[in-house]
Amino acid sequence: MAFITQPGSGPVLDFLHNYSEHEEFYLSHPFLWKITFSYSQDLISSINRALQKSPEEKWRAITQPYDYTDRGGNVLAARSVTVPNENTQFDVAGTMNQGGFLPGYAVNKRVDFLSKNLAINFFDTNDDIEHLFFRPWMVAVGIDGLMMRNLICPVITLTQYNNLGERRKGFEFIDVFPTNVEGYSLNYNDTEYLEKSVTFAFKNYRPINIYGRSLPPAPIF
Repeated sequence: MAFITQPGSGPVLDFLHNYSEHEEFYLSHPFLWKITFSYSQDLISSINRALQKSPEEKWRAITQPYDYTDRGGNVLAARSVTVPNENTQFDVAGTMNQGGFLPGYAVNKRVDFLSKNLAINFFDTNDDIEHLFFRPWMVAVGIDGLMMRNLICPVITLTQYNNLGERRKGFEFIDVFPTNVEGYSLNYNDTEYLEKSVTFAFKNYRPINIYGRSLPPAPIF
């Protein structure tokens, strides 16, 4: 990619020209995305089997994300998504600051995925996916735990598109399970559509389809 400098145009016009002529710099729209759940029907059966172990629990998974998914794989009830941050904890190396010299820094650990979560907000529709699927799933995880892995969703995929509708980047979240189904309030004065937030933890995540670029080959050790 070559940057174009117009004779006598100045830095401001050069900046605007390059942003208008090179699609790599086109500003993306934050609403061009979709969220996809990939799982087998065993997840639904496992949720209900776990719930049946506790006689006082009347929750059941009556619906599922596939029931709210269009032909492109997008869960239509999803209103917004928050991508987790990526951070590492550091420690100060050494026991004291001597002679005015600042101490060095050492890596403590990469922060785990229980501390940084994937959060998705869903519309409260007549068939409420939070009430009929995610809340029962959360209760089932509390009953059965995660040892058998049957209450884990293998992949949740977040895909982002450019202004032409082409996939430009995304994330695959691996081995996903809910950690919090947020409460909500109802009142007679509220005229906005209700949204419900579900927070997920995961084992790992990876990038997909980096726009206009290919991933470098894996190093050979």
